[in-house]
Amino acid sequence: MTQPRSLSEFEGSWSLSRTIQDTRAGQVVHAEGHAVLCPAEDGLIYDEEVMLRIPGQAEVKGTRRYIWQDAGEEIAVHFEDGRYFHALRLGHSQSRDHHDCPPDSYDAVYDFSVWPIWSVHWTVNGPRKAYEMKTEYRPR
Repeated sequence: MTQPRSLSEFEGSWSLSRTIQDTRAGQVVHAEGHAVLCPAEDGLIYDEEVMLRIPGQAEVKGTRRYIWQDAGEEIAVHFEDGRYFHALRLGHSQSRDHHDCPPDSYDAVYDFSVWPIWSVHWTVNGPRKAYEMKTEYRPR
């Protein structure tokens, strides 16, 4: 099995499917959409657009933007405003990282074992947060 070994391997358009198991709210949220990673001066810009299906509510559009930068054997992921978020290791079937945002804690596990299909599983805990978010990406 091959795993991604460079930032450029993520460039392009990806379909995504997401499930958010929110224990605090006692509900499951589903999202479908796409992410596009486009070249920028200092890496790739990750733009995501999804339609969220929240139980008992009308569908809602969601968007996210991150900056992905080459960091040697890792990809450093930054928020749109440039603040560091987390990193993912290249050349491995799995990559784990932690993001501390007091009072909340975010733990990520990236899975590249069936590349070019890949996923990320976030576990989020805090005084007002308790959810798991799983997103699967497939080439478009």
